[in-house]
Amino acid sequence: RPENSTFAAKPYLNYFVGGHGVESVGETVIYARKGVDGVIHLAPFTCMPEIIAQSILYTVSKDKQIPVMTIMLDEHSGETGFCTRVEAFVDLLDQKREAIL
Repeated sequence: RPENSTFAAKPYLNYFVGGHGVESVGETVIYARKGVDGVIHLAPFTCMPEIIAQSILYTVSKDKQIPVMTIMLDEHSGETGFCTRVEAFVDLLDQKREAIL
């Protein structure tokens, strides 16, 4: 049975904040338990539920030892800058994986 993101988020965020804030936190917890290398949290610029989630994801990242990068997007976000940030994050994940092996 798949794990529920609302239940997984409860230790960090146990009330509805609107939007998908609870799901963002809960899914990150679930991914950490599954052993993924890292999480890229995409959020609309100025979205309060995702801003709340971002602040909580810092704690989840430390507790679960999973790198999390948040990227806020709006209609002015450039593709080049987005790709550069994602590539740099993936490079860091690769370096971490190589250090473990």
